[in-house]
Amino acid sequence: MSENRASEVDYDALLVLIECMEQTPPMSREEIADLSANQHAVAGRMLATRETWNQASSGPAFLSLDEGEFRNHLKAIDNDLGEQTAIVAGAFARYLKMGEVPAPYYPWRIAIILRREKKLDLEKRFLAAWCQHFPGGYGARYGQLVDRFRKLV
Repeated sequence: MSENRASEVDYDALLVLIECMEQTPPMSREEIADLSANQHAVAGRMLATRETWNQASSGPAFLSLDEGEFRNHLKAIDNDLGEQTAIVAGAFARYLKMGEVPAPYYPWRIAIILRREKKLDLEKRFLAAWCQHFPGGYGARYGQLVDRFRKLV
């Protein structure tokens, strides 16, 4: 298999994320809207400091890379379960704090890695936890995650 084969540490980190998502009740639209005050504070900081959204909200450093570096970074971590899990865990924490819905690309990569490694039960559990919180969203990838889960059920 690939040199990027997931380690037990990667699986353990994913299990921690899954358990956190499973044990955290989904937020209502009202709760998410209430958290938007945190997003307004970030927008104010952007205007005051001329920082990007990612900088002002203390997002992952790789999101502030220029386009070429960003694309190279994505390619380098595409099949790295540990990196993908860390990104989704950070994004989920930001969602709980700010109501900022995570990008679906990284959970999609987790599902692909798990399928490739024939970890269908783990993929199903991860997607169930993800879909509990993000059953829809803007863009096709959110729907594809839900469809992927439904095919495993």
